[in-house]
Parts: sequence; structure tokens; C-alpha cells
Amino acid sequence: MTDVVRPASDRLLTDEQLVALARSPRDRIARHLLVGEVDEAVAVAERLERELHGQVDRYTHWTTSLFAFLGERHGPAGSARAVHATRGLFARYPAVGPVHAELPEPLVPAVAAGGRDDPYGTLEDLDATLARWRHLVDLHRDWISALLSEIYRSHGPDELEAAHRHVGERTMSGLMAHLEAPVEERLERFVWLLLGHFSELTITEEPDRFVIDQHPCGTCGRQAVQGREEPPISLAVADDDHLVTWGGRPTTMYRTHVPVWHVAMATERIGVPWPVNQCPAGTGDADCRILFYKDPFDPAAAAQVPGPTRRQP
Repeated sequence: MTDVVRPASDRLLTDEQLVALARSPRDRIARHLLVGEVDEAVAVAERLERELHGQVDRYTHWTTSLFAFLGERHGPAGSARAVHATRGLFARYPAVGPVHAELPEPLVPAVAAGGRDDPYGTLEDLDATLARWRHLVDLHRDWISALLSEIYRSHGPDELEAAHRHVGERTMSGLMAHLEAPVEERLERFVWLLLGHFSELTITEEPDRFVIDQHPCGTCGRQAVQGREEPPISLAVADDDHLVTWGGRPTTMYRTHVPVWHVAMATERIGVPWPVNQCPAGTGDADCRILFYKDPFDPAAAAQVPGPTRRQP
């Protein structure tokens, strides 16, 4: 059964609504606080805190699932390699300590308490807390990438795909649980997921889809800006002619989940990729575009998936 889609001529959201939807939670909170709308600022902080905790929970599941995968598939030696990869990452990682590894203090009480009397001080405290959240999210992203690098370097692209499928069985079910919901609700959920990565967004509407541009994306793009594929972290980059690289595009370890989860596994479940991530090739920090179809079962999505990068003879 497909979602009920309005005629293509219908515009669902105005330009102003799209700008507001793409606005960062920090900017939303600031706009409310600076005009005395404390209750509205608290509501945004509640949503943001929920998304940030959800992101760390998802990353925790991903990390523990990779540990389980290595142990189940490769026995004690596989588990030991997961420990070695983790220890090596933490030994080389910038600024890892209790203040960076623990969950930051709650956002909502601070916004509620200081919003009326000291909005500027509240925003300064908010910026410090969000910086800790960003570091924590990035740390988990790179931990996942280090485990994937170990799997790829030790066992190759087939085993890397198997690892993504192992994790993706649960993850994709959660991500695709709301495909029958109204398109505006699905779009808002997805945008908040990206905002939980600290992505900077621009959103435009076309007759059959929403186009979400990330400047850059809050996962692979920020990872590239931080140079995590370079020493001292030295995460792996794959360029095999394989599913995990869209057929031969140089692909960072974190990004290799996209063609497995959002192309192969989504197609196996609903017949088309979902959503269409037009990730850039290589390790640069280029913008990343996502096509979010109003009808998630639209067969046109398949034609928009990136193809392999042609190698020079």
C-alpha cells in the first residue's frame, strides 16, 4: 500500500515554512528567548534533547551490534580486534575525557530557568552544552567508523556489507516505521533526525519531492572537515567495485552504510531506495543532497541513486 499523495501541482509548504523547518534548533531557541517566548524555547529544547539522546542511543546500538557481529562471526579473535580498534581510536582521539564522554547536563531546565532573566547568558550556556553534545555524537560516529575500518581491513567489502546488514535489520525497521504517515509529518521527523546530527540544511520543494541540501552533512561531511581519514585517526576508505561503494566510488567507512541500508535494504523492503542520498564521492566536505519523495514508494527514486565513479584506465 502506498502513501496517499496529493496531486503534483499542489504545493505543500511555503518557502517561509521550509526556511523555518531547516533552521537549527539553537537558532530557534535564540529567536524565542530574545523576544521573551520562554515556553516556546523550552518546547524546542525538549525536542532537541530528545533527538540528541535518540542519536546517542542509536549509535550505542550500532556500536554494540558491531561488537556482537565480530564476536559471532569471528570468535574471540574478532572480539579482541574490536577492543583493539576501540583502544587505538581512544588513544589517538582529540580531547577524550570525562567531560567529553559523559552525557551533558539537561538542556530544558537551564533554558527554562534562565530564559526570562538572562537570555544571553542562557544562550552562552546552551552553546557550551551543545558543543559537548556535538563532540559526543562525533565520538560515537568515529567509534563506529573505527570498527567498520577494522572489519574492512581484516575481511574485505563482503564482510563489511554483512556487518551493515546485521545492524540494519533493526535500524531500517525503525527508520521506515512511519512511511504511511502524512508527508509533512514524515518530512519533519526526518529533518529533526538530521538536526540531531548538527547538520546545516536548506530545503526546497519540487512537485514530487523535497530536496534537502546539507552544508555539509553532520556525519560524513563533518568527519571529512575534521580529517578523520588522515593521521592520527586514519579511518579506512573503500573503493572496491562493490555494493558498499555504489559500485566503485571512493567511500568513507561511515558512508558505506548508505548504499547498503538506504539503497539495497530499502529496495528489498519497499521496492525503491529510501531516502535517496546523493552522497559525494571521496573524502571531501562537499555538500550532500537528499531527495525525500512525497510518495516514498515512487519508482522514480531508483534513477536518482549515485553511480560508480569511473576510474581512469
